[in-house]
Amino acid sequence: MKTTTGVGIYFLFLLLFPFSIDTFSQDNKEKTPVSFRDSLDNCLDLSDVIIEKKGFVPMPVIVTEPALGGFGGGLAPIFIERNPPVMKDGKPHIVPPNITAIAGGYTLNDSWMIGGGRAATIRKWGLRYAIGGAYANVNMDYYFNLGKLGKDVKMGFNIQTIPVFLSVSKQLRNPEFAIGLQYLFMHNKVELVDNNGSSEEIIDVFKQKFGDYVSNKVSGNVAKLGTKIGFDNRNTVFTPDRGLRTYLTAEWSNPLVGSEYKYGQFEGAVYYYFPIMKTLITGTRFDVQQIVGNQPFYMRPFIDMRGVPTARYIGKSTMLAEVEERWDFVNRWSLVLFGGGGKAFDKYSEFDDAEWAWGYGTGFRYLMARKLNLRMGVDFAMGTEGFAYYLVFGTAWMRQ
Repeated sequence: MKTTTGVGIYFLFLLLFPFSIDTFSQDNKEKTPVSFRDSLDNCLDLSDVIIEKKGFVPMPVIVTEPALGGFGGGLAPIFIERNPPVMKDGKPHIVPPNITAIAGGYTLNDSWMIGGGRAATIRKWGLRYAIGGAYANVNMDYYFNLGKLGKDVKMGFNIQTIPVFLSVSKQLRNPEFAIGLQYLFMHNKVELVDNNGSSEEIIDVFKQKFGDYVSNKVSGNVAKLGTKIGFDNRNTVFTPDRGLRTYLTAEWSNPLVGSEYKYGQFEGAVYYYFPIMKTLITGTRFDVQQIVGNQPFYMRPFIDMRGVPTARYIGKSTMLAEVEERWDFVNRWSLVLFGGGGKAFDKYSEFDDAEWAWGYGTGFRYLMARKLNLRMGVDFAMGTEGFAYYLVFGTAWMRQ
């Protein structure tokens, strides 16, 4: 799920340079160099490094999220293990790779984090699981619509959080369908560090509407237990050329699951990729989220889209749509065009009056690992709040 704290720090990976790596042959145990060139076209390619390497691939982390200062960096050792397809009724079904990562990073606005996680498949049981944990100290501005006293009032907060996430899903008779459970626990400390000149009257209204988070550090536990059902027949999880991914989630926050809050959260999303021609791929995305009950403001859904800063448009309900065109114009290089829009609001009666959040732009990709269909590159976006850029590992929608 996409929560403000949960994705407060984006770790989009870009391999900036190759590393000298040796592996051992399974048969004779002699050292054999791993090639950084593809045997088909002799271009730079990291497929063998990622698939055959016995250790980890050290990946520099570049953080470009405007809400986190616009720039930051770190390091993320990544282990990737490719899974062979599952055969069902004579048809192969893609199985996502096993991925294990440890990451740490720092940004220009003094936000920092360290954490790790693993997502993997237990083939004989048809189970997919994910587990992760982190510590993050995040400085972010949040915008609040406080009615007559001020629209889009900006306040700066420091959030210290320890999140732990667990999920497990079971493939159904058709392996492209899966159903499962997920659990998120977060211990948070929240402090107002900059009221950006807001008057005492505005702060009082903020307290009444969103809770007393504006004086001393406030500790609070947020926990959510939920179920998720999904369908996925994309040809790869990294940079799809075709296929459909869709899912529905329903989560419940209550003291019975370790939370200090009572609310429900629902999300539905659809991602569809289709080739117009062999070298021209269209991707579409539609996402809806809904909160029922009283959720902490820093956990509310927001418009998560290129060109729109994180947590700029938040509400109890969000709707957004995006489209992306990728043109593989020469060898391994691609040109990308994208655009979309959405709204965040508290009541459906407010939809017409809610401000549109929009973003559009262009970018490029390089096919960095052909055997995984993994493309990497940079996107440049204009949006409601101005210019932004993003380093992309796989698809720009991978983090959703």
